[in-house]
Amino acid sequence: MSETLLLRRVTGVERRDDEVLLAVTGVPGVRVGSMPGYLTGEPLAEQGVETTLPNLPDLLLPPVTEHAFTLRVAFPAPGTVRLTVARAGAAVLDDDGGWLGIVTNPRPDDVTPSVDDGPEVALATEFLRVIVRRAPFALRVENVASGAVLLRTAERLRQAAGFPMAPPVLADASGTTLHFELGADEQILGFGEQFSRLVKNGQTLRLRSEDALGTGTGLAYKPVPVWHSTSGYTGLLNTGAVITADVGHTRPSAFGLTVEDEALDLYVVADASAKRRLSAYTALTGRGPVPPLWAFGYWMGRCRYHSRDEMLDVARGMRDRDVPIDVLHCDPDWLVVDRLNCDFQWNTERFGDRREFVDALGKHDVRLSVWELPYLDPASPRYAEAEAKGFLMRTADGGVAAIAKTPTPDGRARALVDFTNSAAVAWWQGMHEDFLDDGVAVFKTDFGEALPDDVAPHSELPANHAHNLYPLYYNGAVWQAIRRHTGRAALVWGRSGWAGSQRYPGQWAGDAESTVAGMQATLRGGLSYALSAPGYWSHDIGGFYGPELTPELYVRWTQFGALSPLMRAHGLRPREPWMFGQRAFELARAWIRLRYELLPYLWQVAHGSSAHGWPVLRPLALEYPDDPVAPGIDDAFLLGSDLLIVPVFDDGPDPVARRFYLPEGRWTDLFTGEVFAGPGFVTREVPLERIPVLLRAGAVLPKVAVDASVRRTDDLLRRPWTLHVAGDGELARELVGFDGTPTSVRMAGGRVTASGTQPIAADVVRLSA
Repeated sequence: MSETLLLRRVTGVERRDDEVLLAVTGVPGVRVGSMPGYLTGEPLAEQGVETTLPNLPDLLLPPVTEHAFTLRVAFPAPGTVRLTVARAGAAVLDDDGGWLGIVTNPRPDDVTPSVDDGPEVALATEFLRVIVRRAPFALRVENVASGAVLLRTAERLRQAAGFPMAPPVLADASGTTLHFELGADEQILGFGEQFSRLVKNGQTLRLRSEDALGTGTGLAYKPVPVWHSTSGYTGLLNTGAVITADVGHTRPSAFGLTVEDEALDLYVVADASAKRRLSAYTALTGRGPVPPLWAFGYWMGRCRYHSRDEMLDVARGMRDRDVPIDVLHCDPDWLVVDRLNCDFQWNTERFGDRREFVDALGKHDVRLSVWELPYLDPASPRYAEAEAKGFLMRTADGGVAAIAKTPTPDGRARALVDFTNSAAVAWWQGMHEDFLDDGVAVFKTDFGEALPDDVAPHSELPANHAHNLYPLYYNGAVWQAIRRHTGRAALVWGRSGWAGSQRYPGQWAGDAESTVAGMQATLRGGLSYALSAPGYWSHDIGGFYGPELTPELYVRWTQFGALSPLMRAHGLRPREPWMFGQRAFELARAWIRLRYELLPYLWQVAHGSSAHGWPVLRPLALEYPDDPVAPGIDDAFLLGSDLLIVPVFDDGPDPVARRFYLPEGRWTDLFTGEVFAGPGFVTREVPLERIPVLLRAGAVLPKVAVDASVRRTDDLLRRPWTLHVAGDGELARELVGFDGTPTSVRMAGGRVTASGTQPIAADVVRLSA
């Protein structure tokens, strides 16, 4: 298809089971010189052209040749509509939505919509109404109860001569474009782990998973084609193809989505509550189970620890200095061939016998995390086996595909495991089993963004979908291997991702710069990712590279990390707390201990998040959808529903005047006891020792006492929790104990009665609210 086609009129309506197929005619369209907008060969009056415009040039219009398209409308759930646009006869029009592996439950509910085949075609459930204008083609989605328009195509947006600047649907050789009209106060958020501002209006985003080489390059490790509109809907593009999202950048009121594919497959989830929309979205695409309790403890890593002795020294250092820790991470030096290669050949010269090493760490109460990536160096002894058995990704001409854009240290091409080949998946998964048998707790699934474009996957997955789906398949293969072989809740520590990655917890923000700007961008990435792949996300405390961070920035980043869903310090240079001076060490240790004190609360948040498909780290807009200020707040976050966290972005030793926003209600600072009333902005002087951590009025905050004897999360299992309550009154709650079973608690007269296995202290700590 070399010409640009505009979808112009509906010519037929066919009901097929519980969905409707609309035949739509597309005709060629052209641009006129340098003027913005498109014209077809149809009569100018039908197109809305201002023929009386004095300086209107002569218009050379294309012929009106008709091309057949289909719009399929289906309702997977009462509040969810699937809109698929493709050439008539395209295979996607017969697919239930699950062919790519993004959607895992195509029909969460059985829905039969009503259909009104009148001057406009109207399809409706009890919650949603889709209205398709026959000619000229246009579409809008409405809330049935309120009649409010949630989204509409952008045919009304025109330039002075009347040319439409953003036709509803364009199709050409480069892909398919859908244009929506942005509402007057509509804001768009999401699109995965984007390190730009949280509100995406005014931005153009290219959704292609990349080795971003930092958080300030404009690239993304984990782009996700999922976004939220403040008009009350969430969108998912069910594709692996590269997407360009132009959110009012080229045209201030137009929201353009270009998919580099012959089809555009859009799910729209409608609800006033973004939390309920995420629940509906994850009902389609899956939810990640709660990781083991130890995963919520403190992790330490470095790129790189070079030997068994070096790592054991770190473990001893933590014990000797009374710093709780649960996981120590080993980057690639555990491999024999260790530069952009993973073949599971354990380096006994550096680390000795693997089981003995794991046991030695265990004597210091530490679990082992091991690095991997899905690439093979031709120098690896496993390379020939993988190539001979067809386990490596191939190019379209039959050669072995080589990683793209990620540089290699020696000039040798690196091959990629083909995770569309079930035999290759089984081979890769099997190489994890001896590690798991020896006690390795978790794998850091690094990289995965370097699949080239000219590939021919074993499964015959179209090449234009393969690049972005590769991270999903890779991380899923490792996560499933751990779960199947151990029978326990699985965990990976993944860098790359796409839609559906939340099924395979967890992910981290990649290689942030060790600067204030790097820390700011990291939080923005986490907030954006939370709205698109809700689950368990983290970051490298201290950043990964760049100018060595100051002791004070190390403390500030540790404070942020201690209140993140998962907590790991990691970088090219040492990140052990004692490496930054005595004051920084004491403050960092205090915040690590606070992390452990708050694990009962974090455990409740985790279980609620996994049950409902919500993120642990939450943008304010998720909990306060009616607050007009909340969408733009990307310098603070909620940990669950009840704790407002205000990181301090500064690298100096002096107190900082921190201005922050409070949503509605009363909030109590856990450190100062000060009570704030929202909504509104406040400013407070914040010393290095603390950041604002505020508890919502009416909340119950379970905590556990942590002293120098606490080495890891296992030491907390039988300790009683103390309930901290913001406000007065009698309360009843059901909590999930560390053993995963429910414990019912009732608070009355300042005392607690509990029924369940989790020990609960009898006395309540009341906080002013």
